[in-house]
Amino acid sequence: MRFCVVGAGAMGGVYGLSLIEAGYEVNFLDVNRDHVNAVRENGFRLSGIGEQKVYKINISDNENDFKNSADVVLFHAHTTGTKSAARSAATVLKPDGYAITLQNGIGNIEALSEALGAKRVLGGISYHSAALEDLGHVNHTNGGSTFIGELDGTITLRLKSLENVFQNALLSPEITNDILGVIWGKFIVNCGINPLCAVTGLRSGEISVNTAADEMQTKILEEIMAVVKAKGIRTPNKDMITYVKELSSSRYNKPSMLQHIEAGRLTEIDSLNGALVSEAKALNISVPFNQALVKMVKAREFAMQQLFKEPKVDYEKLERLALQKQL
Repeated sequence: MRFCVVGAGAMGGVYGLSLIEAGYEVNFLDVNRDHVNAVRENGFRLSGIGEQKVYKINISDNENDFKNSADVVLFHAHTTGTKSAARSAATVLKPDGYAITLQNGIGNIEALSEALGAKRVLGGISYHSAALEDLGHVNHTNGGSTFIGELDGTITLRLKSLENVFQNALLSPEITNDILGVIWGKFIVNCGINPLCAVTGLRSGEISVNTAADEMQTKILEEIMAVVKAKGIRTPNKDMITYVKELSSSRYNKPSMLQHIEAGRLTEIDSLNGALVSEAKALNISVPFNQALVKMVKAREFAMQQLFKEPKVDYEKLERLALQKQL
């Protein structure tokens, strides 16, 4: 069985390199040419959980290099590029191949199904965590379960086969007959933690010890659960607010959204709280705290991107010009 990881960032690196370590053939596809070149030159370094190791791998930023080569695509693309990455997945898959999305957020299954057809798509959610420390270097910071499932809830041969692969790769797979409920469960977790960390700079475990952040988190989660209830979604935990707050207080990792902010990159806010706001609007439910949070993350994105601009923004010059206009 041959695999292709579409999106060779932090989580794509963890999953793809874990499969290689278990003896499977894996190609990697990523749109970040600098990252691709770094891996080609120096190998793909995996640190953190387990032994630190550097892997020489096949990686490209051109999907045609792997055309019709993959039996399975592990879809880890950044959600801001899901639609274009889905077209790349269609290119690298064999005609009878399938893809599994392991992304955060909602709407990814729909985008992948549009490109491939729903029968060629599996749903998945990962509770592993990782960080891209540098170009070509992934740090596997926390282990966890990998939930996988068919969209219609059936237990198929390909699902059992993938479970076996992930088991061999020590990725702790768990088959579920309600993958959409599991995806929404992780969605709630991410919406209740990631953007707060992104705008405040706090780590997950620091939210509960800051009164303002803790109260804000509660308001955000209450709004989310109002939407979940209205949609009739079954979540893995009956009391998701308590679950999220307990989970948040027990971890001190940097959520991916904070990592993206600090690196001057776009975040996944549109597929998280932004998607929640859209769902709420369709249901005529008011979610002012989530609306405000989305705008704050986008403003923070812009501010950090300014710091990484080349040439650097000359703020002294802009201030002089502003003063001249006032005279």
